[in-house]
Formats: sequence, structure tokens, C-alpha cells
Amino acid sequence: MHPMLTKKTFCYTLFLLLFFTTKAVSAAVIKSPTDDRDYLAFTLPNQMKVLVISDPTTDKAAASVDVNVGSNANPENRLGLAHFLEHMLFLGTKKYPEADSYQQYISNNGGNHNAFTAFENTNYFFDIQADKLAPALDRFSRFFIEPLFTEKYVDRERHAVNSEYQSKLRDDGRRGFSAGKHVLNPAHSMSRFAVGSLETLSNDDGKLRDDLIAFYQRYYSANLMSLVVLGKEPVAQLKRLVEEKFSAVENRQAKPFISPVPLYRDLPEQQNIKTLQDLQQLTLTFPIQATRDYYREKPAQYIASMLGYEGKGSLLATLKNKGWANGLGAYRGNDLPDQSSIELSISLTDEGLKHSDQVIETTFAAIRLLQQKGVSEALYQEEQKISRIGFRFKEKSEPIHEVARLSHNLQLYPADSVISADYLMERFEPELINNILEQMTPDNLLVTLQAKTVETDQKDPWFQAGYSVKPISQERLQKWAHPATDPTLQVRQLNPFIADQFDIKPVAHPQQKPELILQQGGYSLWHKQDQIFRLPKADFFFSVISDQANRTAENAVMTALYTKLVSDQLNETLYDASLAGLDTRIYPHMRGLSVRISGYDDKQQQLLTQVVNALQQAQFTQSRFARIKENYAQELENSRRDKPFNQTIGEVYNLLLQSWNADKKLAALKSVTLEQLQSFIPQLLNRVEVRMLAHGNLTRTEALAMAQTVETALPAAQINANSHTLPVIMLPKDSELTQTLPLEHNDSAISVYFQGDNSETKTRAEYILLSEILSTPFYSSLRTEQQLGYVVFATALPMRKAPGLAFVIQSPNTNPVGLETQINTFIEHMTGTLKAMNKQQLDSFKSSVISRINQKENRMGELSERYWQEIDRGDTNFDSREKLVTAVRELSLDDLLRCYTQLPERRLTVRSFGEQHRDQVDKKALQQNCEPEIARLKVEGQFVPEA
Repeated sequence: MHPMLTKKTFCYTLFLLLFFTTKAVSAAVIKSPTDDRDYLAFTLPNQMKVLVISDPTTDKAAASVDVNVGSNANPENRLGLAHFLEHMLFLGTKKYPEADSYQQYISNNGGNHNAFTAFENTNYFFDIQADKLAPALDRFSRFFIEPLFTEKYVDRERHAVNSEYQSKLRDDGRRGFSAGKHVLNPAHSMSRFAVGSLETLSNDDGKLRDDLIAFYQRYYSANLMSLVVLGKEPVAQLKRLVEEKFSAVENRQAKPFISPVPLYRDLPEQQNIKTLQDLQQLTLTFPIQATRDYYREKPAQYIASMLGYEGKGSLLATLKNKGWANGLGAYRGNDLPDQSSIELSISLTDEGLKHSDQVIETTFAAIRLLQQKGVSEALYQEEQKISRIGFRFKEKSEPIHEVARLSHNLQLYPADSVISADYLMERFEPELINNILEQMTPDNLLVTLQAKTVETDQKDPWFQAGYSVKPISQERLQKWAHPATDPTLQVRQLNPFIADQFDIKPVAHPQQKPELILQQGGYSLWHKQDQIFRLPKADFFFSVISDQANRTAENAVMTALYTKLVSDQLNETLYDASLAGLDTRIYPHMRGLSVRISGYDDKQQQLLTQVVNALQQAQFTQSRFARIKENYAQELENSRRDKPFNQTIGEVYNLLLQSWNADKKLAALKSVTLEQLQSFIPQLLNRVEVRMLAHGNLTRTEALAMAQTVETALPAAQINANSHTLPVIMLPKDSELTQTLPLEHNDSAISVYFQGDNSETKTRAEYILLSEILSTPFYSSLRTEQQLGYVVFATALPMRKAPGLAFVIQSPNTNPVGLETQINTFIEHMTGTLKAMNKQQLDSFKSSVISRINQKENRMGELSERYWQEIDRGDTNFDSREKLVTAVRELSLDDLLRCYTQLPERRLTVRSFGEQHRDQVDKKALQQNCEPEIARLKVEGQFVPEA
């Protein structure tokens, strides 16, 4: 509703809508047999689609509104307007006019909020303490009833949108997406710039606010909205709450925007896009007819699953064996109401880049094989079985994620299928599958090749990415239309890891927490048989802790190479297991390496045996080693081009945890040979400690059997318990250490980190509570009011048990010296705010913090992860949350003020000067380096004391 409508008209409209609410249409919702939530779907008289979810056990309520309009409807003279509108709705409504009112209320009550603008839709969502849902919904609903669009924030927020745009200028994903618009039909709205900038959102004529309101009034209509609300109240009560809060949203009888033209126009053709990162990506896009109506059969998903398979005889396995690829993904691409696409994205090696035409030929050979032998009812039924098992034992997701997903699903599917639609594979329809395969021809192909070395002759005006577009020659098309037969390509075999047993095993000894059931000779095993989730799933972890893993940068990269090579060697097996709901991660860390196997417990022992055998019998070919080393070098090189604010935070960790940054790892990696790695592996695995956790549908006997499998393959030794700790460097008192990072980016960034002087529970509680108090005003002041950048936040930044607090900004318009000045000013100003705080305000912040600490795990794996982290930290009483909550409750205002005034005592600042800001400061500021001081502290043993 436009805020200019009179109060009398508004009240009368509200009365009519509430009066007729009883006529809302409701529908039953199909849910998983293990889902204990209640659902009710209905439509309000204003035609807003609604789903309410009752979960009496939840500690978080959540809501999401999905509006069926996005960047697709941007006016040609106001590109980015939909995204700009998304920003503006957060900045005050008639009932709650303060710009930070909504954010402050959500944050102060343990919640989170966000929104995103996609091509077809805009989604708004939040979560909050469960007992605060009604007031939060009242604030949220006003976005869609009477937003203010305050003039001063119109101008400020266009700068925020521009900052967001500027922050992504060196993001290869965004650059490639923007350059890719130039091969689309220019008459289709997807071909246009979508983010928004100062140029496209210019207010020189003073009409930006008018255009904003016009867009809102045209598309923000109840009949284009879907709402999902999750709370602990019964569905009838939630329904009444929705009726009360959202019936006043006006139904303007809006029609969704659809571009009435094909998305692609001039196929076949090839586009080359020059990247900044060291990546080599080949994407094959096949436009196909619309598939949304076939969500019950999923023909496109079946094809993507077959072509994206990574097991024996797969396209990826074949390309890997040729040394041409490291990874492959197949998926439905642009899925629009009137058209869709299937895309294959292949990560190329250097050799693969040289042989990209042969990679495409091999892909068409795989498509031909699928047409001839792969449209199989047996394989479809296997996919169907996996989907049905997944739905039968579907776990809860976090409320905030669930409502955002389901609110969009309400736009796509009938209300009764809003949950089940993603899992449905009701019947095998070979005609539908073959019809799509017939469209996957060289004549209907867009080839996109992204690499640093490609030749380009044009430049995208928005993200400055170099690109070229050329037709594909008849010679190449004929070659791909009649690909050579490749005997290594095979039709997918049936999956040996699909679970058959789903019994929940009886619990012989009920446990409140994991118990140490094995401790001998360097091995320890904690076990807890699940009694909460009651699912046929389990998590098994083991960590191999070695003092060799991170001793030097060379050791660190060899440990990483070892885990990557083992993962690659096992990939065909692990992919089958993953499809069957049994996931495996093998990963390095600062003290060694870890393995996690998660999912259905039926075949876990079988998979574990194969994993530990691969770790023990590590023999790698030179070609596999070269490919993995090349890929790892690219990964490290690309990490140096991560977002500047992420890199400044990462450097704080690198310095204080004594880890090796990307530059040092890259330098060490260059000289590592396969022979060195083979010699290093026995050293890595000599005199190790092995820690294990078994949690879920595993009996004590089964857990011990899995531990025995690990013991047999990985001999451990009794070692000094303190030899494998991970100490945190203690910053010297009254020091201000500064590190400058030389990054390639236009934006500047800064992380100002304050460290606690001990790791006692009380100190940790103080830092977490301070973070809660400071985060919203820091964002409001430096982002909303001062417009210093799009990325602005204050956060608790613990390392191991050592508490810390960080203030982080990435800015396109202010250098780090100026940013640090504003951070210092904010910190000084907040002293007065803290002194003026009363007990009631403090208790409110405490309540919010406690709700975050106590947030219930919705999935078994989340609880397993918490147990595993506590084992890693040595908190094997598994009561650290309870202790932290008690400490928060006991904090006084005096405690908080004392902690806050001591913040500056131990300070570390990491800065990065944007390329446009470097001439604003002297050279010394660009060369600050505190690594020698950090090294001295390490030698002297200056570490944060362990509690």
C-alpha cells in the first residue's frame, strides 16, 4: 500500500480484508513420515499464498516473503531498480519509521535477517527467538503495506547499492555472468545489467524516489507474494497471526513479468571470457523447452544426473584419465516459465584447455551413449529410490533456510507439493527424456570458455571483463555431431551404496553426552548412540594428529596434497556413496588431517574400510600428482584474489595461529615432487595421535568395530598430550601491531582485531556480549549513515578458546587510514552508550546472546559437529555451552565496561589499500609488516593462556 493513502481508507480496507479472511482457501501439505512439524497452506482473500508451520520444539521462529518479481522487470532506464527497492524496504515504515528499527529488533532478540534479488523473484527472510515472532511479523509485514522510502535514505542507499556493485568488480563469477549477457537475445530482460550503480540509479532529475514507488506499486502486490511462517504456536494460531498482520497487503491484481522472446538467438556460437583468477572453465549450454511442468517426472534432472555422474566409466572419469579435467557439474540452467536449459560445466586442466574441442567431442560421445543406452528404467528407478529415501528420512533444516526455500517453492508448485516437489520422481517417461536429448545437439549449443589466456576483442561495460563472441565453424560442428566412440565411456552401473536397512537400533545404555569408550596406545574413541533424531544415520569422524603436518610451509602443502590425492583416487567410489546419501570429507588441518563419513549407517563400515585402505596404501601416479598439484596451485593463487575483507580477516588468523598464508604455500609448492611426497607420508603418519567420534544410529559394538578398522590401517603411538596443542599468539599489552596486505582490488579493506588476555569462560562471555551490543550500531553508523561501504560488520572472532572482537569494513570510497579513524571514533563514542545502559537493556542483550548460544541443532550432523569441536578443544565434559550461558547470565554492567575499556590493550590491524587509494598515503603505510614481531612472540612462547 502506498503510504500516501489516508488513514481512513487504510482502516476501512483492513476491516474488509479481516472480515473476509474466514474464506481463505486451505490445502493439505504432503510431508515426510519422519517430519513432526504441522503444516497448513491457505490463500488470503488478497490472494497472498501462505504456508504456516508449527514446530513446538523450535527455539527459533522464522518468516519469509517471496515476491514474484526481480531484476527481470527493471525498467530499461532504471537498471538495478528491483535490487535498490530490496535495500530500501529495510529503512523504515510508517509504523516503525526509524531506519534501523527492524534490524535492531531482530538482532536484539537473537535473530538474523537478509534478502536477495534474483531474476524472477525477490526474497525477504528473518529468524528470531520463538517467543518474539508476533512483534517481528508486525515489523516485517509493514514492508509490504506502508514503506516510507525516506528521501534522505533514497540517496544514501543508492550509494550502498553502488558499493555492493563495486565490491564485486573483481569477482570472476560476477564478471563472467555479466559478460555472458552479451550472447543473450538483447530483447530479453536477462540480457540487461541487474545490480544497479550510481549511473543507473541517478537522481539528477530528482525522480528516483518516484520511480521506486511506481515500481513498488506495480509489482509489490499480494497476488504476487507467497509467505511462509514457522513458529512454535499451533497452525491455527499462526494462521490467525498471519491474517492479522498480512491481510492489509494490497492486491493490485499485478501480473508477473515475462520476457516474451527466446533467451538465445544466434546459436551455435562460442564466447570466450578472460578471467582474473587462474581458472579454466568450459561450459556447454543447451537451450531446451520449458520443464517446470514436469517436476513430478524430472526428465532434465535425470539427464543432468547421468551426465554429471563421476563414477567408473563416467564422462568426468574419462576426461580425468586423459588429463583434461579436474571436475564437472551438470545441471538445469536458466529455468524460466517458458524456456529452460541444461548446462555442463567442466573445470579444465592446462592440457584440457589446449584440447577443449576434444573435450567437447568427448562430451557429445557421452550424450550419444546416453541416448543409445542410458535412458533406462532401472537407472530411473534407482534415482527414484534414492529420492524417496531422502524424503522419507528428510531432516529439518534451520528455520530461516526452510522458510526462504519454501516461500519460493510456493510460487512454483501447488501448495500440497511445496515440500515434496523437490523429491518427486513419480514415473519413468522416456519420451520426455529423449525429447530433451534431441535438443542437445551442436547446432543448439553455446560454448563458453573462461580462462586468463583466451583471446578477446570486446569489453563488458559493467564489470570490464574482456570477451569475444564468434560463430562455430561447420567443421567443428560436424566433428561434434559425429563424435568418435570412446571405449572408456560406460553407462552408469547400479549403485552399491544405497542403504537397505533403516532400523533404529535399540539403545542399551542411554547417554546424555558422548562417552570415552576407548583410550589406549594413542587412540581415543568417543561414542554416543542417538536418542534425539531417531534416524538411520550416523557420523563417524577420525583425526590423525601429527607434529609434522604444519611444521614448515612445505609440510603443510604436502599434507594438503596427500588428502587431495587420496580424495581424487577415491572419487569414483565416494561419488557413488554420496549419491546414496553417504558423504565423505578428507581434509587437512593445522595439526594433521581428518576424515568425516556422514549419512545412512547401513554401508558406513564398507565405505570406511575403503577410505582407510586408500590412506594407508597411498601410491600415486605422476600424471595424477601433476594434475592435482596444478589444481592446488590454482586454488592457492585464486585465494589471493578473494574479497579484500575476507583476506584481512584471514591474515589475522594466519598471524595469530602461526599458519602459512597462500604466498608461502605457493612458494613451497613449486618445488614439491612426487618422490618428496611419497617420502613425507610415512613421516606424517609416524607417532600420531588418532581421535575418533561415533555419533548416531551406531551401537557401542559397531563404533568399536569402526575404530578397529582405523587402528589396523593407521598405527598410533602414546604421546605427550600437550605436544599437539594449537596455541594462539598473545598480542603484547599496549601495542598496536599493523599488517598491510598488497591486494589487487579497487576497494580498500580493514580488520581491526582486539584480543582478550585469557581464555576463561567469563572473558569469552564478555566478548560475545560486547559483539551483540556493538554490531547493529556499528552497521547503522558506518554503513547506513556514513556510507563507508557495503561490507560493514562487528563480530566476535574467537580463536580456539581465545576470545576476540573484530571490526571489519570493505570500502570503495575511503582508504584504510580513514576507515580506522572512523572505527576508533565509533569505539570511543560507544563508551558513553555503554555507561548509559540500564539493567533492563543489558538483560535484553543477554537474552539474545543466550538464545544464540543455546540454539538447537536441527540436524544430527550439526550436533555431531558440535561434539567434534568440543573434543578438538579438549572440552570433553561437553558442557562448554552451559558454562558460557551461566557466565553470560552473571555478567554485570561493571564487568562489561571494564572489558570494553581494556579492549585497546591488545590490538592487531590488518589493512589493504585499494588501487585507487594508494596515492593518498605515504609509502610507509603501504609497507607495514608485523610478522617479525609475531615471530618473536612465538619464540618467546607468548601465547594466550588456556583456561
